[in-house]
Amino acid sequence: MNHAAAGRQSGVALIVVLLLLLVVTVLGLAAMRGTVMQERMSGNANARAKAFQFAEAVLREAEVVAASRPPIPASGCVDGVCAMVAPTATPPWESPTFWTTAGAGYRVSGQELQDTEFNLVARYVIEDMGEGNAPSAGCTSDIDMSAPGCGGGSSNAQNYRITAYARLGDGAEVVLQSGYQVP
Repeated sequence: MNHAAAGRQSGVALIVVLLLLLVVTVLGLAAMRGTVMQERMSGNANARAKAFQFAEAVLREAEVVAASRPPIPASGCVDGVCAMVAPTATPPWESPTFWTTAGAGYRVSGQELQDTEFNLVARYVIEDMGEGNAPSAGCTSDIDMSAPGCGGGSSNAQNYRITAYARLGDGAEVVLQSGYQVP
């Protein structure tokens, strides 16, 4: 047996093992990075779901206010109630600074929704959309008022567009909107 040849091969084996170790380390780091990314994505989805829940609660609160037929200002927005916007004008809530500017006309949600744990900002605005006819008793659709049997209801129903905004401290923002009619 040639012992000199076996001694030379042991150095090559060391290099091969070190290269394999390097490859396994790189694969491990890539897997860790993927796991961290998935954790961030699930955290963002959780924050967005919480913001959505807060926005839904704010929307319901605004619907209670709208049901009382709040006084509508002649123009602009006052305490969360806005005058009817001209068809060619941009609604006030579409302005990038509307929800962040103090005194812009939105209403801050009730105290029970102000959550310090999430650093919540919850606001809403109720826009006048004019008067219309309430659906008749034979209407079977709450969504499509043009459905058969929905015409001919009582007149003087007040229509509102309600926009609710919720933002958490981590940046998750949700804007919800609904049409609301008070017969």
